[in-house]
Amino acid sequence: MDPVQARLEMIRKGATVVAVLCTWMLVRLRSRSRPSITYGPLSARDEERQQNLRFIYQSNDTQCVELLRMARAPFFQLCDLFRSRGLLQDTIHCTIEEQVAMFLHVVGHNQCFSCIKLTFRRSTETISRHFQEVLYAVGELRNELIVDPSSVVPSKILHSRRWYPFFKVCTTDTPILSHC
Repeated sequence: MDPVQARLEMIRKGATVVAVLCTWMLVRLRSRSRPSITYGPLSARDEERQQNLRFIYQSNDTQCVELLRMARAPFFQLCDLFRSRGLLQDTIHCTIEEQVAMFLHVVGHNQCFSCIKLTFRRSTETISRHFQEVLYAVGELRNELIVDPSSVVPSKILHSRRWYPFFKVCTTDTPILSHC
């Protein structure tokens, strides 16, 4: 290699080192100017959240159905199913039970995320993220949780002149209410 080529190569390497060092210093200065995020106890909000969740989890079945549209035993079975299949995971700040409770509250009461954030003391973004995760988990269990309708007419409807022509279970090619 001739001396001119060697000199140009050394200049390129030096310029690369200078650029990397300048970038590192710039990142370092910017990170010092931002206030650091502390994860200290947010006692009032966290205590209200925990009290609300205890109310949901420890209430009787009637109140749990009013809040989540599901009794306590199936609620905890569903959460255990998500946990055992690895479809949902506890995060540092939010358990699977809370994620599923937020999802059921939104779906069961047809409420928007901004209404739910007051109940669960979470941000709209957090509720949206957990809602999408639980929705994905439910979608993964669709073959087990959602059953296609049967084409068999129940005997109570079949032997009743009042109900049979109108409320028989139909196949996919006939309408729901058939008027004979």
